[in-house]
Amino acid sequence: MAKEKRKSLMGPVSVLALEAIVYGLFVALLLVPTIWIIAAEVALVGGIVFYLWRRPSSGKRIGELFNAHKKTVWVGIIVLILTTPFCMAYSPYWLFIIITAGLFTIAALGLNLQLGSTGMVNLAGAAFYAIGAYTAGLLALNWSWPPWLTIPAGAVVAGLFSILLFIPIFKTTGSYLALVTIALQFMVVILLDNQEWTGGPQGLRNIPLFSIGGYSFTANLRIGPLELPFYANFYYLLVLIAAAVAIVCHRLYQSWVGLTLSIIRDDEIVAKTSGVSVVRWKMTTFALGNCFIGLAGAFYSHLVGFISPPTFSFERSLLLASIVILGGMDNVMGIIFGALLLIILPEKLRVISDYRFLIYGIVLVIMLILRPKGLFPFKVRDFADLVGMARKKKGKVPWTRILQRRVRS
Repeated sequence: MAKEKRKSLMGPVSVLALEAIVYGLFVALLLVPTIWIIAAEVALVGGIVFYLWRRPSSGKRIGELFNAHKKTVWVGIIVLILTTPFCMAYSPYWLFIIITAGLFTIAALGLNLQLGSTGMVNLAGAAFYAIGAYTAGLLALNWSWPPWLTIPAGAVVAGLFSILLFIPIFKTTGSYLALVTIALQFMVVILLDNQEWTGGPQGLRNIPLFSIGGYSFTANLRIGPLELPFYANFYYLLVLIAAAVAIVCHRLYQSWVGLTLSIIRDDEIVAKTSGVSVVRWKMTTFALGNCFIGLAGAFYSHLVGFISPPTFSFERSLLLASIVILGGMDNVMGIIFGALLLIILPEKLRVISDYRFLIYGIVLVIMLILRPKGLFPFKVRDFADLVGMARKKKGKVPWTRILQRRVRS
């Protein structure tokens, strides 16, 4: 009995140990102020990748271990996420960078619904980020709305604005759609830069920071005898919002909605001939994705207290698209890792400012060569879980006819 108990505990303990090691390397990468830690970790990661490439059975065993103990995996992840502010108690700057990565994660999840799930190339992500930020800022400054109202308002306004803009773009696809959204990006920034009610080039200043129930987020967070920097308040709130958005995106992917979107992405003609309203679904996805982007922008305005048009340049739109492509399209976990990599790595490379963009570019090129489909490429969809639902519908809904056709083939 004792041996059996030890064997049953070995799996969860191994999982938690691996997660702790990876998290420890991540914290060391942030907190150790030297380029040698980057070189050492790159060498270590490269060695691990080479070993797993030479011995694929080892990688397979690790994957099986994590799949067999999914609950333990998630418990470990949640604990590590909650303890991050404690590890960064004396480095509030890096806590702010992690919060920024979280905001880009939310925005990239919205863009992933368009680019990854539906195949809509939207290169105006920063424009909708700006719409959410300016909506929250203007409502807070001019009408004294509290943040718990301005943030959802920023998301809603970005969604409504995207519905209006969908009219001139719904007939375009591929590179033509990309060109239209690029034009939209520059139009929004120019508009914000030349209107008095948006503050013009000076932007909006003194946007109120968070204050919920009389508790100001500018105060240090006290947990028992420990005192954390005030960014910990923003961090925990952002974790809740990002987790909610990630769950929504994951549930959409796993549902018949995700199936419909993937069919539109893979073959629009098949979707139309099966009765799917492609225009309606594209508009819905475009609006919902931009709602998430606007939500991140609204949070950002209350985080920093100042926004201006240069903050929402075309470079930020390209960064959002890069996160989706590098992380792995149509994959929630890939988006999270892509955001952490593309936001944190350039900041860490500031210690070698003369060469950081060169090294950053080399790392990206190597990753795209080794993983052309992203860090976590989306897998071939398994239709087995939806077969029963399709049979119950008996072809009454268009997506069920698509599913039945795929199952028969």
